[in-house]
Amino acid sequence: MPPLRDLITDPGLDLTPSERKVIRALLDQYPRNGLGPMSRLAEHAGVSDPTIVRLVKKLGFGGYAEFQDKLLSDMDHRLRSPSTLLQPRAHLQKDDPWSHYLANSHRTLLDTQALTQPEDVRILVEWLLDPRHQVHCFGGRFSCFLANYLLNHLRLLRSGCFVLEDNAQLPDRLFDVQRQDVVLVFDYRRYQSQALRVAQAAKDRYARVVLFTDIYASPLREMADLIISAPVESVSAFDTMVPALAQIEALIACLTLRSPGLADRLEGIDALRSDFDTHLLEEK
Repeated sequence: MPPLRDLITDPGLDLTPSERKVIRALLDQYPRNGLGPMSRLAEHAGVSDPTIVRLVKKLGFGGYAEFQDKLLSDMDHRLRSPSTLLQPRAHLQKDDPWSHYLANSHRTLLDTQALTQPEDVRILVEWLLDPRHQVHCFGGRFSCFLANYLLNHLRLLRSGCFVLEDNAQLPDRLFDVQRQDVVLVFDYRRYQSQALRVAQAAKDRYARVVLFTDIYASPLREMADLIISAPVESVSAFDTMVPALAQIEALIACLTLRSPGLADRLEGIDALRSDFDTHLLEEK
């Protein structure tokens, strides 16, 4: 049997949405999330215990215990004790903190790539390029720049893209969210209660919620239809947004390749910009 990580990331697996949530939870902190009780994995994934039972059988195991045995057998000998899986946050090397931080960011990006499920990317790209449904973006205190960065690119690719700003007009904007619209919520630790309210309001209006978050226990996980996870821990005293930004730029690249008529749209936008710039100069 191939390594367990290869099994759960096999693009040929026919998974239900709930089973994909379990795979994401496993990959978020691999192999730690698969070493504890089944109920803890179910809680982290936002699914029921029977979902995990069905998944491990679909992977070819007789039960959860056999699944965990395979997980342990695949682990490096240095990680055979679960107590060694939780490593304390590293510290910057004082002699060359710049290089040390960049080197750690490179390693984090590799970890981020391993978290990605191709099927999730395919679904997300299809949702975002569907002109029948609007796209709404909400970001937190720090992650709002990610939401706006993606939104500015989405507006170049398609119409019907809106920002959900955390201000007095937020309820008004949420009222306009319609069935099957896509609501992108960016929420990383420390999680914000307003993000939870936005996600709940979107679900109440039967919209699809896509959660961009860290690899930990976001309170939004259970209600999200799709989750894009990124590690945030760094060697600095502050969490890093480098992996999350890389995911956004990778998503933009995927969207660009799949956008029909993009050249004509960009040409039209550039023509309008030039016209506005010309009139602005004439007024001056």
